[in-house]
Amino acid sequence: MSALPRSANAPQQQRSVATRSRLVQAAATTFVEHGFAGSTLARIRANSGVTNGAFYHHFATREAVAEAVLAEYAVRATQTVTDATGTATSGMEALLRVSVAFAELLRTDVVVLAGVLVTTEIGSSFLAHGPYLDWLARLKPLIEICQREGNLRRDFKAADLSSLLVSTFTGTQLLSGAVSKRQDIVDRIALHWRIILPSLAPPENAERVEALLDTVFSEYVVNN
Repeated sequence: MSALPRSANAPQQQRSVATRSRLVQAAATTFVEHGFAGSTLARIRANSGVTNGAFYHHFATREAVAEAVLAEYAVRATQTVTDATGTATSGMEALLRVSVAFAELLRTDVVVLAGVLVTTEIGSSFLAHGPYLDWLARLKPLIEICQREGNLRRDFKAADLSSLLVSTFTGTQLLSGAVSKRQDIVDRIALHWRIILPSLAPPENAERVEALLDTVFSEYVVNN
């Protein structure tokens, strides 16, 4: 039986996908270096090395480029949650591992960092709402598991705890970016947890939660 004929457009489609990926990477690098306001289309195109025709075939405006960067950021953030929850043995461990993994992505992945910086810079723009809402939605089910397991207090609403964690993580990563270009972000996230967990964990399980925190963050130190 003969193989199905390959579409004549397949190589062209592959090139188009590769070009778009290259443009997203170049845009992310430009956003990190110059901010959203300082990243003109000309700068982004120059960083990408593609022709004007190829660039404008994919993106006509800076907002469209930012939207593509944010979409890729969302994919990578979601994968981080999937990976962390896949290896964790409890909701609390998953929640801690998500925070470590995402902090490390901010330190090493320019697309993720650009997504966060663009979200912060454009503030009230419609593009900024999505990433925050996504993180609230990602964390809420994990928090509910933690509450069922007895590792987080049940007298707080899961949605409120999710809002607290997203807010405090956002502030922590911004401070880390200002003082160390996020090189100390994992240490700061560990401190963030050590300060807030005693008030969030039920007293009878506080020792267990603290031991889990030590384990998760000590593994990061050993592996890095």
